Amino acid sequence: MRRRWCVKRFTGSGIAGISGFLMWRQFYYGVCYYPEHWPAEKYAEDIQRIAAAGFNMIRMGESAWSYWEPREGEYQFDIFDRVIDLCRRHGIHVVMGTPTYSAPAWAATNYPEILRWDFNRVPMAHGSRRNLNYTSPKYLELSDRICTALAEHYRDETQIIAWQLDNEFNCHMDVSYAPSDTRAFRRWLEDRYTTLDQLNAAWGTAFWSQTYTDWEQIDLPHPTATKLNPHQLLDETRFISDCVVQFARRQADILRRVNKRWPITHNGIFGNIDGQALAKPLDFFSHDQYPLFAPDEDWPWAAWGLVQARSLSYPFAIMEQQAGPGGQMSYVLRTPRPGQLRLWAMQSVAHGAKLISYFRWRSCPYGSEQHWHGLLRQDNGDTRWLDEASRLGGEIKHLGKAFFDSTVECVAAVLREFDNETDERRINTYVAEGQFEYSRWLAELSRQHISADMIWSRQDWNDYPLLIAPHLKIVDKTLVRKLTQYVRQGGTLILGAQSGSMDRHGHIVQQPLPGLLQKLCGVEIEDWTTLEKATHRTARLAGYDELQLNVWVERLRPCGAATLAEWNCPDALLHGAVAMTRHQVGKGSVIYIGGYCPSETVRVLVGWLSKQLALPVHAKASADVEVIVRTSKEWLFLVLLNHAASTQIVTGLPAGRELLRGQAVEDGRIVLDKYGVAVVQCRR
Repeated sequence: MRRRWCVKRFTGSGIAGISGFLMWRQFYYGVCYYPEHWPAEKYAEDIQRIAAAGFNMIRMGESAWSYWEPREGEYQFDIFDRVIDLCRRHGIHVVMGTPTYSAPAWAATNYPEILRWDFNRVPMAHGSRRNLNYTSPKYLELSDRICTALAEHYRDETQIIAWQLDNEFNCHMDVSYAPSDTRAFRRWLEDRYTTLDQLNAAWGTAFWSQTYTDWEQIDLPHPTATKLNPHQLLDETRFISDCVVQFARRQADILRRVNKRWPITHNGIFGNIDGQALAKPLDFFSHDQYPLFAPDEDWPWAAWGLVQARSLSYPFAIMEQQAGPGGQMSYVLRTPRPGQLRLWAMQSVAHGAKLISYFRWRSCPYGSEQHWHGLLRQDNGDTRWLDEASRLGGEIKHLGKAFFDSTVECVAAVLREFDNETDERRINTYVAEGQFEYSRWLAELSRQHISADMIWSRQDWNDYPLLIAPHLKIVDKTLVRKLTQYVRQGGTLILGAQSGSMDRHGHIVQQPLPGLLQKLCGVEIEDWTTLEKATHRTARLAGYDELQLNVWVERLRPCGAATLAEWNCPDALLHGAVAMTRHQVGKGSVIYIGGYCPSETVRVLVGWLSKQLALPVHAKASADVEVIVRTSKEWLFLVLLNHAASTQIVTGLPAGRELLRGQAVEDGRIVLDKYGVAVVQCRR
């Protein structure tokens, strides 16, 4: 395998894809603007101030259905037309949103069947957002009408550079149990299984006498005396995701029929959505970036969403970038410290954003987000947040075309797999503190300045030297073949406890574990045990700190694999047995870890792997400094972000030039102020 970094590029398709690619010939920097929230006399001053602050785009429209269509079938566009005309005068572009996540009161009153029902079959009333049902024929009809009206009205509007579909699919509520959902679920199951015999086999309905003899007997999961059918839950989650993707495609088709050159996006992946499937009908992917949702300002956690965004399109957009303290009725996050908003926005740029829109221009004095602050106060006054955003806008211009034409390059990847994530999140939740271990690997790779990506199961990962897929419980022959090919070509694959234990229906495999992965791993699971919360078992890795493994630990028997670590604990089930192995397969190898890895163990293993594989590190700095590597044919760019409230020193840099201050880097050393940023450019 070629030891080179993986490069992701824009992945549009057809004419819309070409249009989306052309859209990225410049960087878009702007704000979310809501004319429906403000009197018309503010518009001219607002757009003038937005332009004066250095912004060249606004995002609007996604929450204005009750303005666009105040009564059923009656449409109005005046205030948005006025704002677009003002934008035209000031050279400001527009991203327009379809407003289908928040319907008018008349819709819910006239057509209560459009509302979602909760798990207890209680309808969600009007008065909030995201209470609408993707399977309701009437809701789909109303959605089609408003999207068509908007598309037809703005078909020739050159200020509109892209459309955002809806807003944050499945945010707040990611399930629905209305009668239309049950009917749609039955149709979905019939398409998938054709016969009841095949469905009964897939769902294991012989257990607890659940066998179905008529399609009308089948419902979505509902309250029961004890645990639900896990295979039904798996299919429910797939069904929900498919409904979201079909809804997105439905809107995209309407827009493209009217103007096939409009690039189309959506902002974010929330619960029960397969991100890779959602990206398919889009021309580029967008993300909403709020670092203050990170626990204890954990910057790798905040970077997680940006890495996910670039895994789905490169470049990508940030439709909502944090602009100040945020909060809703049940919480208010603390205020960002001076310098942090600039730092966080630069983090988005560094990871591949070529459009950033701050949420929002002005703080709203009313509504459930009245504590969610924008770049201006409610009284229209300037803020230091606006100063930081304006400063960064000027600095971005110093980066130049070469920077924005470069790509983020990585030597490691963590694997995302929808069925396995569904299993951990909704079905076999006993893993609890072990959930989503791939995120801990991504965080620790970042802290040790090893460039890492996310990669999805249907993407190509052959060019990454290191692939981490900790607990692939659900596998099939196709996935196993792909993993085997990757290893044979020279890759190093990391697997962990319970890998290969289930088939695609979520059934435990009827063969020695790790099931279909046994030959690839060269190991057999002799025995295993679960562990209580906050407990662990210790294994010794020669020459390194002891490894503490938790949640679910295994006693391994090598079948061709070499031993890397043995259990070193008083547990009679494990003591002296093998805990970790390496199996050479072709030019590469598989490392199997017989347990779940808490953060400290991941830290040790990343350091060990870095030396074993000679993974490149381009700068020496503390774990508070984020290093993003970008390259083009000629240039290497190192973006340095100091997430600490103290000065940090970065060393080991190549000779080059720091772009934001215009200073030469000759001694390989840069001093970063607290929350400081730097961009070093040097020849490759």
